[in-house]
Amino acid sequence: MSGTQYRQPIRITLVNDYQIVVEGLRTMLSPYVDRVRVVELEAGGIPTDSTDIAMFDTFAARRSVSDRIRAMAADGDIGRVVLYTWDAPLQFVDDLDDVDAIVLKSVTGGALVDCIERIHAGENVGLDQVAPPPSASLSERELEVLARLALGDSNRQIADELYLSVDTVKTHVKKVFGKLGVTNRTQAALVARSVGLGPPE
Repeated sequence: MSGTQYRQPIRITLVNDYQIVVEGLRTMLSPYVDRVRVVELEAGGIPTDSTDIAMFDTFAARRSVSDRIRAMAADGDIGRVVLYTWDAPLQFVDDLDDVDAIVLKSVTGGALVDCIERIHAGENVGLDQVAPPPSASLSERELEVLARLALGDSNRQIADELYLSVDTVKTHVKKVFGKLGVTNRTQAALVARSVGLGPPE
């Protein structure tokens, strides 16, 4: 008889106000059905089925859903409550001291499942590192500009590569500097590398 123990997948309920959001998150987790199993999708309410983890996607809602999140934390049929978010402002986290963990949306699918397993095992993942990554507030276009800054491109080179005018690039660069709290291109390039936007190998 083999000594191998077969572990049941962790049961997860995905919660958000928008059906498209929870469906997208389920699709992201679908390659890992041997490790996690989505037992319910809840759009607009709180879970009704017993679940190991209720993962609340904060897309388009924070302050208005605080009561719902507290209700989930108090529900004896829900093991742990996790916030899934792009960033975690300290005031928001302080208002929700009942949540068990915070997972940032910058993680990949595999890393997300790793986090879920750690949370299920009792770790308070993310609660001691709630500051957003420095690039979290940048728009997609600003992230593109930041990536080009990491390559050492001039404004003209960025404009040519992204089919933008030089004046538009200057505006984006100014916004990037302001959001990152840097004052020059070298500092911006260092931030870019720290968040994985450095030059490709």
